[in-house]
Amino acid sequence: MRTVLYEAHLRCGGRVIDFHGWELPVWYEGIKAEHLATREACGIFDTSHMGEIFVYGADGLALLESLVTIKVGELKKGRGRYSFLLNETGGIIDDLIIYCLEPNERYLVCVNAGNSQKDYDWIQQHNACGARVENHSDALAMLAVQGPTSEAVLKAALGFELESLKRFGAVEIATPAFGQLIIARTGYTGEAGVEIFLANAKAEPLWDALVAAGAKPCGLGARDTLRLEMGYPLHGSDIDETTSPLEAGLDFAVDLDKPGFIGLETLKRQRAEGLKRRLRGLELIDRGVPRDGQECYVGEKLVGRITSGTAIPGSNRGIALAYIEGDYNEVEIAVRDKRLKATVKQPPFKS
Repeated sequence: MRTVLYEAHLRCGGRVIDFHGWELPVWYEGIKAEHLATREACGIFDTSHMGEIFVYGADGLALLESLVTIKVGELKKGRGRYSFLLNETGGIIDDLIIYCLEPNERYLVCVNAGNSQKDYDWIQQHNACGARVENHSDALAMLAVQGPTSEAVLKAALGFELESLKRFGAVEIATPAFGQLIIARTGYTGEAGVEIFLANAKAEPLWDALVAAGAKPCGLGARDTLRLEMGYPLHGSDIDETTSPLEAGLDFAVDLDKPGFIGLETLKRQRAEGLKRRLRGLELIDRGVPRDGQECYVGEKLVGRITSGTAIPGSNRGIALAYIEGDYNEVEIAVRDKRLKATVKQPPFKS
């Protein structure tokens, strides 16, 4: 599969790879250059492979309330919040952001790329009241504009004032050149910036305008190192249907005092009984690059496994996320025939 920006990626010199069935750029100039550009200036990412599900009306709100971990009804117009769809055992079907476009009337659920159809089917499976639910993933593109100079880029390309939006705010605007846009002050890098939803036909002109205004095209490689530096989990790697939000340390996106949602009883039991494992950040003391699947030890005791790992571009510090059983200040990571020492650290790793 290709996003509508495939040709733009080739024009910009993108090295395209297969990413869960999508042909997407892993990098253009290089991961280090793109990582640092986003941290120091402004990067632009094609996130059009992400999914967009719209849910409508009071019945739709009730449906969402029964499925997700936050109190959707408390969202005011133009506000979004991170949340989860859970299975009956509290495992994470998907992590997502819900935006309230109009209270009790219209909600946008932004879901992970490979999960859009699965999430839509799950929502419809539980849609006994017949609420209006529409999967617009194939009709919409999505661009992420991220970095400390994103405000200037957005103003030059769109005349949009970033400071008009608070974190997790969202606004709908009509533009002469790019049609109807939904602009949300969210992102996966830890930097200031926005994510923009728009019709497929307008995506390439907007991409070109943002690049011309100073945004540097960035690929999947930098997106991964940026999110890992912040300690943001990736569904399918750090969280999945065998892990719960509490184990992943994502309690802030769970309202345990909600009347009910699928998976709630499991989470309450985990909270009451205590967690056997937690997703932890690791920063290597020894030189090396941790990778997913590597085992973590304290002495000869196996205490966990890495789910994501990299070296931070620029500093080459090895960092990782890992599920660890027990509380430790240090662990050793088994890398081939060596053990590398690592500090257990609360992300972000960004200094």
